[in-house]
Amino acid sequence: MSDRPAAAAVFDDLITALTEIRDGYVLDEQRWTDPTEIAEAFRYVGQVLSASSELFWEGDPDHPRFASIVSPARKLQGDNPDAIYHFARIRGDRTYRVCGRIREQCYASFTVHGLAADGGMGGPLLGDRNDRDFTIADDGSYEIIFSAVPHDGDWVELHPDAHSIVVRTYYELSTSAQNDASIHVDLDIRVEDRVPPPPLDDATIAARMAEGVAFLRQATLGQGVPSDEPSPVPFVSNTPNDVATPFSFRDSGLPVPGAADIFYSMGRWDLRDDEALVMTGTLPAGPFANVMLWNVHMQTLDYRNLPTALNKAQIEYEPDGSYRIIISHQDPGLPNWLCTDGHQRGSIFWRFLLPETDPPKPECMVVRLSELG
Repeated sequence: MSDRPAAAAVFDDLITALTEIRDGYVLDEQRWTDPTEIAEAFRYVGQVLSASSELFWEGDPDHPRFASIVSPARKLQGDNPDAIYHFARIRGDRTYRVCGRIREQCYASFTVHGLAADGGMGGPLLGDRNDRDFTIADDGSYEIIFSAVPHDGDWVELHPDAHSIVVRTYYELSTSAQNDASIHVDLDIRVEDRVPPPPLDDATIAARMAEGVAFLRQATLGQGVPSDEPSPVPFVSNTPNDVATPFSFRDSGLPVPGAADIFYSMGRWDLRDDEALVMTGTLPAGPFANVMLWNVHMQTLDYRNLPTALNKAQIEYEPDGSYRIIISHQDPGLPNWLCTDGHQRGSIFWRFLLPETDPPKPECMVVRLSELG
């Protein structure tokens, strides 16, 4: 009898991980007891499994492709209805040619990451470029070389530990990009000196599967248990029904879990049926800003069927140019309503992209629905 495949041992670990996730994430009463949150936890695990398979099990740094990270049916790690994200597995010792075309998007960025120590997707940031940094032809096309060796034209240096490229494309449109079937990201990646891939072997698939299982664990068991303890994340408010002062990781010296070009602000809502959270403020000049609601699994709420997010082009403004946004369970019959979709609690998340000035903190106040007008 031949030796047992290495992939079989990783598959055993996957089964073990799923049992651990069932008990230590989905059914962990320290995390949640609400039936909706538990049901969404089961769905979330399935969606993370889907991402694990496509991003890691299929990830081939010698024959890469850009895989879509999230969609309306695959939400994870703070997805965004106004953005389309792609991921490609790479190596630091290869040369990659990335081609694309700027169309409706207001921003595109490329970030190079190392392997995250905890198995997550967002490892150490090893390089970044946005569409303000590279040459774009009259027809919107561009080409960027990623390699350890310098190249003419637009070039991004690859660190020996480079593990992935993440691409973010943002859209500030009246219909959110994830809801618009006509939106397409022109994007391709090719390795230089490309040859056809050899037949898949046990060692290769076992290594890819192991990365996928590590990602699955990090995206579930690796997430902190909800608590009243202060958050170490600088853009997260520790006060319920409030958001923090917007914060950018650019030049902060801190690890970058998001894009360095973005100011983030986050808080959590916890509202009774007869309450509303009112956010007011002004938006800085810049190419993009939006706000959305997430459930406890860092997934956007149902933006296809309900108003759960607003970008700068969708907000209705006051005569003085300010905004008033209302978060509540019931429709108040007023502009800029964000629906909680039956969730008592969740997160509020703002993004301000390349603002010309530091974004002011959105002011928050809880009121009775009957007081709105």
